[in-house]
Amino acid sequence: QLFWEKRLQGLSASDVSEQMIKSMELPKGLQGVGPGNTSDTLLSAVASALHTSTAPITGQNSAAVEKNPGVWLNTAQPLCKAFVVTDDDIR
Repeated sequence: QLFWEKRLQGLSASDVSEQMIKSMELPKGLQGVGPGNTSDTLLSAVASALHTSTAPITGQNSAAVEKNPGVWLNTAQPLCKAFVVTDDDIR
């Protein structure tokens, strides 16, 4: 599916005592694109891309993806704007 991350929206992980696990905070430079994208949806997409592909993650390179993500989408990349990881992000 093209927007598979939407199916996971609103779900969260829990530990063995059924306490919800807090979601990670993403770097400020990592911004989602597409319809109704949240930070949790973006986290799912980036995590999936890291686990399922050996290609580098660069995000969506086309500015036109903002207008119509269904047409200008690079399906090999998560639904986020193109980004560069800085040393501050790693720290």
